[in-house]
Amino acid sequence: MTVANLNLDNILGSMDLSIRKRVDSKYLWDETFNKLAYKPVAYSNASLDYQFAYQCGNGGNWHDISLIIDWDNKPIALWPLSLSIKDEQYALTSQGLPVLPPVFVADCPIISRKRIIKSCLDLANAISIAAKLKSWESGESFADALGMSEWHNESMQRDAACSLHHELYQDLRPDIAEIKRTFRKSYKSLIVSGSRIWTVGVLDSVGSESVWQEFRDLHLKVSGRVTRSDESWVMQHQDIERQSAFLVWLRNSHGDMVGGGLFSYTSDEGLYAVGAYDRTLFDKPLGHVVQYRAIEELKKRGVSWYKIGARPYISDTPRPTDKEISIGEFKQGFASHFFPHYGLTHKVIYDETT
Repeated sequence: MTVANLNLDNILGSMDLSIRKRVDSKYLWDETFNKLAYKPVAYSNASLDYQFAYQCGNGGNWHDISLIIDWDNKPIALWPLSLSIKDEQYALTSQGLPVLPPVFVADCPIISRKRIIKSCLDLANAISIAAKLKSWESGESFADALGMSEWHNESMQRDAACSLHHELYQDLRPDIAEIKRTFRKSYKSLIVSGSRIWTVGVLDSVGSESVWQEFRDLHLKVSGRVTRSDESWVMQHQDIERQSAFLVWLRNSHGDMVGGGLFSYTSDEGLYAVGAYDRTLFDKPLGHVVQYRAIEELKKRGVSWYKIGARPYISDTPRPTDKEISIGEFKQGFASHFFPHYGLTHKVIYDETT
């Protein structure tokens, strides 16, 4: 029982879409990505490659079917998509995460978007039928646009179920003094005191293997076990070398690394990717200093929005852990905006003869 048994190429070829696979055309994916109206980190080649490597490292048989979609003989949309099988269960995802909707170049006509989205939903349904799925999940985050998306509208018309969650962002377009005014009041003094306690640095260039290894070692110490493949760590270090990510690190008076956070970014969006902090120092302002320094760095690089992360609540389904709620409350102190994250559960529509 493998992904290959489903004859995905035949399914893709039968759909009413002109498509190319990302794995065969990564340069074209980059070119099209640069023309998007809003460039989320999750749709970048670097992020998709990392997520795919991360998932493969956790086992299962994975197949990347991310698509570049053409319209009028030119690439107009990108759709991250993957199919996997693990423990004899198929899953349709975007590299292990809920399926991301297709995104479009800035000048894509609305009528083209609607037709492409309908075809994409038809394709997802066809793959799901072949995999004998009953449903699949997609998720929509902020993309600097007003109103509900065409993906959301068409999905709801097809009887999808919607759940609401919350995500935290910081608007990086005002000057830094205005940004600081949006912080939780108590954080301002903690940032000042923490900057006096720790030496703060930014790793954003080649020739940085030793510092990156220190961060890996700290992550292992904090986690207590190996949680990721070596390949995924190498890929994130390469992102730093390509200047699509940077590491903010902290050292104590003895020169030991005691905390750090990796931040990925595009011209539109920064993302808090992974952090590690010495657990014996949680009564000290570690994360406060890293977050503020990252905000400064993202703004310096001309990034418009910083996606800080999820803000869970007790009433969420499934119920988050106390630790997840605590982390969300901490992140909220750096946010200027709450935005909705919509989770959609898509029912698989089988023909009566199927």
